Amino acid sequence: MQEAFEVPATVAIVEAQELQDRGIASAGELDRAFVDTNIRSRSNRAYTNVTVRGQSSVDYYEPSVQLYVDGLPQDPSIFSQLLPAGLDSVELLYGPQGTLYGRGAIGGVINVVTRKPDNELRVDTAGALHTQGGDASLLLNTPIIDGVIYGDAALTFRREADQYTLLGSGQEIGGTDDLNGRIRLRYAPDDSPLDVMVSTQRGRVDSTEEQFVMESMFNDRIALPIDSRYRLDTASFGVNASYDLDFATITALTGYQDRKLDRTTLGFQTPEDQTTFSQELRIASDPELGNALDYVVGVYGQRLDFERRTPLIGQVSQQTIDSYAIFGDLAWHATDRLDISPGLRFDYEKAWARADGAVTIAGERSFGGVSPKLGASYALDDEWRVHGLFSTGYKARFTRNVTPENIAFTYDPQNTYNGETGIKYRALDGSLEASLSAYYNVTKDYQLFVGDVYLKYLQNAGEVTAKGINLAVRANPTERLGIAGGLGFNRTTFTRYENSVNPGIDYTGNRVPYAPEFTANLALDYAFDLAEGWGQLIPRAGMTYAGSVFFDETNTIGQKGFFLVDLGLSWKVSEQVVADVFVNNVFDETYAVYGFTEATYGNLYQLGTGRAFGGRVSFKF
Repeated sequence: MQEAFEVPATVAIVEAQELQDRGIASAGELDRAFVDTNIRSRSNRAYTNVTVRGQSSVDYYEPSVQLYVDGLPQDPSIFSQLLPAGLDSVELLYGPQGTLYGRGAIGGVINVVTRKPDNELRVDTAGALHTQGGDASLLLNTPIIDGVIYGDAALTFRREADQYTLLGSGQEIGGTDDLNGRIRLRYAPDDSPLDVMVSTQRGRVDSTEEQFVMESMFNDRIALPIDSRYRLDTASFGVNASYDLDFATITALTGYQDRKLDRTTLGFQTPEDQTTFSQELRIASDPELGNALDYVVGVYGQRLDFERRTPLIGQVSQQTIDSYAIFGDLAWHATDRLDISPGLRFDYEKAWARADGAVTIAGERSFGGVSPKLGASYALDDEWRVHGLFSTGYKARFTRNVTPENIAFTYDPQNTYNGETGIKYRALDGSLEASLSAYYNVTKDYQLFVGDVYLKYLQNAGEVTAKGINLAVRANPTERLGIAGGLGFNRTTFTRYENSVNPGIDYTGNRVPYAPEFTANLALDYAFDLAEGWGQLIPRAGMTYAGSVFFDETNTIGQKGFFLVDLGLSWKVSEQVVADVFVNNVFDETYAVYGFTEATYGNLYQLGTGRAFGGRVSFKF
């Protein structure tokens, strides 16, 4: 609805070429590109945690940050899978986004945009081989009926090498195979206002990544010899249909996703299945017309069916959740410098839940919520712009897995109240872009998974406050030199802790899990021209800093802050042919991405990827 620079909020956009140059191949690596963001696999990639501005995804099944691909909300289990072939760009919208997107998001939205099938015959292929595995992708785009119907097919594969040695046997373990296939058809006749794209995708992940090391074996990467493995199968179908009315565009977005996770962790089996059907209808004005008012208004509906089984205790939990929303956002261009942007969202959810086995219980409940928003931005001149924003977010979801420790379903909705102010700069020649923002948000009835690691359940945990500052800079001082970087400071704590099951426990003042206080990233590259016909040679360097984090609300187990350094050299023969050599995690930093305390073994940790060096080639025909 508005250009990112004019939006009264923090929005960051990274183009596909930059992600490729930095070797960022999956959504789980995007924190290397976005400031005040921390993405870590939490036990396994189906439960990947995404933290933006302290809003960590402590709910394994309904993360605070939502992932969208070409307008369709995605199942959170695919957060760490490979970015789609034919990628165009990735943008991160910070803070609550319920007035712009059908599926509300308290912490932010990661929006992945791909190049749609078109009338050009082309083949894109890429492959990488390194000491920690490898990956490959192939995309074929072709016209089917010239000027009318187009299609593309894509295949991606990633192999992650074993990361651990099993205690006793010495067997190497901890690897992952990730395979995805996608087919899309697009009906978009030349000079027609109608554009319809149908897509289908299947994915499979086979992994033994859920290995855990004791503190005494941390640096040696020696894992406990206890059965831990999973298979994640995903299937999706989507329709993205739009009709251009000249003054506005009507868009209908239909999505269906099916997820099956067959999982055994530390010998404890917890398979689960989930299907999600969503439908969104929206109308958005055309900002290019220069009208005084721009708008987006939409309705959204979703049905989610979930089942989790715990054979060891004979427990089955089933949940069905129907969600409905009406949302709208307005941009009033009050003057040639001042924009005022109010927004409003109405949510209604109804949930049915049933548990059978060791605990038998059934219930249903409905919720409703209203989330207002008001923002304003003012252009000081053609290069500087200031903004202020008040926004809110709502998260219901009254059902959870039932355990013997907590024989109940009910917990209350979560509400977030967010304030932000900032200043943006964009040079007229495009050589420098920068933004500085400060934020403060309060979350009431914070939803948190608590309890024993084998039998965690979701409950309200009181009030959480997050405050911080973000700085992001992107510069091209010369045609050859590129600089991109960011700094983030965040402090997210329990300002009032509550535990209805164990009311004697009080963690007020503790930091919220998975919310680092400091984050930083920096990327440098410089292009040297070679002899005519030989292209360019581009050395690159990247640095990421992740501050200390805790893995639970007790603040007794965590990971200290650490730096990761990446180096690379690209030979850009042409826009169609590029070859790279690289070293990631140059100093072979050993760090934990997840941890918990276990009664028998004490503190157990899951580790990040060690040093990798190798090469990558890409061809476009």
